[in-house]
Amino acid sequence: MTVSDVEKRVVLLREKIEHHNHCYYVLDAPEISDAEYDELFRELVALEDEHPHLDDPNSPSKRVGGEPAEGFTPYEHALRMYSLDNAMNLDEWFAFTDRVSRGLNREDAEYWTDPKMDGLAVEVIYEKGMFVRAATRGDGLVGEDVTHNMRTVMNLPLKLRGSNIPNLLEVRGEVVMSNSDFAALNERQRNAGDKVFANPRNASAGSIRQLDPKVAAARPLRFMGYGIGRVEWAMPMFAWSSQKEIMDGLKELGFSIPPEAKLCKTRQEVADYFEELMVRRESLSFEIDGVVAKLNNLDQQKALGFTSRAPRWALALKFPAHQTKTKLKDIRIQVGRTGVLTPVAELEPVPLAGVVVSNATLHNKGYIEERDFRIGDTVLIQRAGDVIPQVLSVDIDARPDTAEVYEFPLVCPVCKSDAREDGEAVRCTNEVCPAKTVQRIIHFVSKAGLDMEGVGKKWVERLAIDEVLVSPVDLFTLEKTALLKYEGMGDKSAAKFIAAVAKAKEEAPLWRLIAALGIRHVGEQTARTLANNFEDLEAIGKETREALQELDDIGPIVADSLWDYFQSDTTKEMLERFKAVGFWPTGGENGSEQSKDSPLAGKVFIFTGTLPIKRNEAHAIVEEHGGSAVKSISKKVDYVVAGEKAGSKVAKAEKLGLEIIDFEGFQELLQKAE
Repeated sequence: MTVSDVEKRVVLLREKIEHHNHCYYVLDAPEISDAEYDELFRELVALEDEHPHLDDPNSPSKRVGGEPAEGFTPYEHALRMYSLDNAMNLDEWFAFTDRVSRGLNREDAEYWTDPKMDGLAVEVIYEKGMFVRAATRGDGLVGEDVTHNMRTVMNLPLKLRGSNIPNLLEVRGEVVMSNSDFAALNERQRNAGDKVFANPRNASAGSIRQLDPKVAAARPLRFMGYGIGRVEWAMPMFAWSSQKEIMDGLKELGFSIPPEAKLCKTRQEVADYFEELMVRRESLSFEIDGVVAKLNNLDQQKALGFTSRAPRWALALKFPAHQTKTKLKDIRIQVGRTGVLTPVAELEPVPLAGVVVSNATLHNKGYIEERDFRIGDTVLIQRAGDVIPQVLSVDIDARPDTAEVYEFPLVCPVCKSDAREDGEAVRCTNEVCPAKTVQRIIHFVSKAGLDMEGVGKKWVERLAIDEVLVSPVDLFTLEKTALLKYEGMGDKSAAKFIAAVAKAKEEAPLWRLIAALGIRHVGEQTARTLANNFEDLEAIGKETREALQELDDIGPIVADSLWDYFQSDTTKEMLERFKAVGFWPTGGENGSEQSKDSPLAGKVFIFTGTLPIKRNEAHAIVEEHGGSAVKSISKKVDYVVAGEKAGSKVAKAEKLGLEIIDFEGFQELLQKAE
């Protein structure tokens, strides 16, 4: 690979990984398997190691996951909740233990080993033995406050047991659901005509992230502790000195810990334990996807420390993905909102990893050609975790004589327009393709867009297919009478639909509209950057590619995508219609005179520690006055607002020479802005 090729590949990998981080950690809707994600991540790390000049502090290799979802109060973890490095086979496990031995200068390390529970990572916090708060892991630094929902988890102690109770204790663990409870829950969902869940992890994560705690209370959730964050002892002589003591101590305090957990005296014992559980996994009460091994001695853990993304003293040994063979009956082409033609395998239904699989992804044209998949073939499929299964390979010996080479269509199956190859993808060239329209409008109203709560995906799809909606603008001219013509749409539902659209029209900020447009490579952060620098959509469309690249977070690929989008005649027509219906939010320094003259205008803030107001409220105040709020510390930050129990960000800010103020100082700035 040339230097240019390497740079392009690194950019592509970062974009892919960030996308899948968002799907997995924010939306709880992963699109690829763990094995595929690990492959992307490892390739990126290897390229960055080989080419240090490409180092980027914002690379996904430097972080754990994604941003907290909207609807919950952000919570900043006092100690980072790190992810784990993975071993995909025992050779990699032994290589890891060799590194540990060299780091400790000894070869007699013991390892505490747990089954790797497949659930939602959560931190629960106790003060003087009483449960006070719970938060999801989020990106490892900032998660979501889910205190009310966690309080409903039946096996979570609200008051710690025993006499040796710390003054402060942060317990990390997984929210899970047993296989039997999951089956019973899905049966109840079916009987009630409600959505069934794909697997226990989806059910657990979805339950904890419900805004209504009553939903979580009705679900058979369990919390399994696997470690701790901060601990402050009333009597230090009782402090834990090993991982085994931590786990035994958690049990004594009233916590459940992962079943089958044990202390392994040697690295070979860990390997044997891994192989034993791999054989027994289907018979266990809970879904697991591997084994986690941690150095047992806490002093040894401290001596080895952490990399930028994971502890050096722990490793996740991952099980191979679930696999089976079945017949490839047909290949169906789906069209997404950006026009990508995605091939989907229609399979002879087969049970796999607890579900019946009848469809699986074939990724793209090149994937089919490289593996020579043909209709009628016997194929190997796999399902790792809770993602869409994929077709891996073909059994050539079982290929029927009638099987013919598959010709990937270069015509859109929906609008019959030409499709052209664009890198790995094949795209429909018709800007007004009905399939694109449906998916774009669905995205427009979704949480990633204008977040029109009350405007359901299925209704948008029906209206778009019937051409009642042919553009996002049509939402703002839609009348209640048009909705009531549909069977199943009652008066209340129609009123809720219209009210949600009206609310978005009245309240949606510019950045949300930009994100809702579904421009390629433009996510929430880029949308915020654009909204902070431009008065409106028209102003963005007038900029050159070069000018766009001068903005933070916008490189040549994003700049090209923005320029192409705003030069399109279809886009220009849509913007004129937005103006005509009165939906034209503004932003940037020219958004209001108050913002322009405010001492907060153009300034970058970061909030840390416990504040008198919610973190998202503080961010909103800053943005109302023309500033911007970020979650990661850097030299670009102008003010660090430190509340009580401020974490490591203050120390980093001091090293960078940033201005640190308390909340009263922040209020003084606001008073000057009035």
